[in-house]
Amino acid sequence: MRADKKALSKAEFDRDAEQYDQSPKYAPLRRSYQRIVTAALARPFQTWLDVGCGTGALLELGGQQNKDARLFGVDLSDQMIGVARSRLGERADVRVSDAEQLPFDDGRFDLVTCTFSFHHYPNPRRVLQEMARVLVPGGRALIADPTLLFPLRQILNLTAPLSRDGRVKFYARRAMTGLAESAGFAVSAWSKLDWHSFLMVATRGE
Repeated sequence: MRADKKALSKAEFDRDAEQYDQSPKYAPLRRSYQRIVTAALARPFQTWLDVGCGTGALLELGGQQNKDARLFGVDLSDQMIGVARSRLGERADVRVSDAEQLPFDDGRFDLVTCTFSFHHYPNPRRVLQEMARVLVPGGRALIADPTLLFPLRQILNLTAPLSRDGRVKFYARRAMTGLAESAGFAVSAWSKLDWHSFLMVATRGE
């Protein structure tokens, strides 16, 4: 299932890459970017990795507001990375990569973000462990993802094996917090971005 879900996710976002930044389908997610950047800027950072960076829009926005930061991004979709490279140019180092095997040394980043891709990951604990590995001790991870009320979340999770868009699972707060803590994070904040998504802030242990 894991390889199939990754292939489905890649196909979904390869197909949507050129129109992602204009598509009404993704408009609610794009409207959350400034709030995520504001949360990121609450503490200084010099090195930022965006996991599942898509078209690079979040990195662009954050880079405009922290001009000294060194920006990096990874995404499974080579089409998304192509758009991100066109958008960001030499301002950021963006690469095609599986989130389960980040192509960076230990302790490389002050900040890691992951926005609206976490429900596509077949091995979420492994992804969180990789985020923790590449963060400096005390570094922060900001994760935003859709969240739904229990009946709808349960229905979507039960039908996820049949989905063709690569989604794996939507997480309730307790489950998401537990995953982060099992990967070595301390969760410091949880908030609703809007009716459909959450923002979790977690710190890597010293």
